[in-house]
Order: sequence, then structure tokens, then C-alpha cells
Amino acid sequence: MKLLKLLFIIILGLLTACDFFHKGDRLFGHSKTRQEALSNGSPVYLYVADKNNFKLLDGTTLTTDTAWTEVSFTYKGGERILDSSYGFHFSIPFKKSVPNTFTFTFSLLDTTNRMFTNGIDEELCQLCPFQLRDDMRVILEQKDTDTSKGWTNPILTDTITYKRLID
Repeated sequence: MKLLKLLFIIILGLLTACDFFHKGDRLFGHSKTRQEALSNGSPVYLYVADKNNFKLLDGTTLTTDTAWTEVSFTYKGGERILDSSYGFHFSIPFKKSVPNTFTFTFSLLDTTNRMFTNGIDEELCQLCPFQLRDDMRVILEQKDTDTSKGWTNPILTDTITYKRLID
């Protein structure tokens, strides 16, 4: 336990030192909304899902909205720099019937197209593909309702196909 605490303190110290020496320079930024991505100069593409409403294993409901994309970016000297060599953000807005719960997540079906793992917050999941395709296939993974298993045994319940809207 002491070793774990020491490791945590060292990592926290390194992160703080990096922020001190590289103030304003952050890697892998992302926009919270499609409008923010547009206003920041990223090309934005819209994707429509073949299904949007899901009944989750815990009995609650999940509704997804039109997904949107943006080019990955970094900050240098406080300025945003678009950089597709870090892939893209494929953002899936959603609403769940019970807030502040973590009973599901999304992942790209094509694991060879994953730049990074996904990030999820209360109303938005951001996947990070290397490339954007006309059809993006996403899996819905849910937490096992058996509390002895939970996230150690995620259950893949749906495959969602997102089709890119052509301008």
C-alpha cells in the first residue's frame, strides 16, 4: 500500500512539473460540442446511427444523438494546432435516464483503427480513430449487472453503424 501511495505521489509530481514547464501546452485537446469544434477551425463531419434508443441491462434507457468528428489537436504557446497525425475525435452525444452512473461505454469495433481508448463523461463519449470512414461501427459495452463481476466482465450488447452525412 505504501508503494502505491509513493507511486501516486511521484506521478502527480511529474504531471505538476510538466504543467509548470510547459504552461499552456497540452496534448490531445478535444471540443465539448460540435459548435466549439467548428469555431476552432476543425472540419466537422456528421454521422447518423442506424439505431439511437437502447434499453440497458440495468433497466434504464440510453438515447444517442448525431455523432460528429473533429481533427485531433494540441496546444502550443496557447494556440490550437490541428494535427491529424494523432487521428480524430469521433464524438457521440447521449442522454441516459439515470445521471451520474457508469453502466455502459462505447468502443470502435475495428480495433486496428483505434488511436487511443475512448473517453466518456456524463453526456458525451469521444472515440479516437486513426481514420474516418464513411461507415463507422461502434459497439455498446455494458457493465455486468452481477455485482461480483461488474466491469471485469463487460457485456457487448449492440453494434451501431454510423453513416457519414455527405455535404
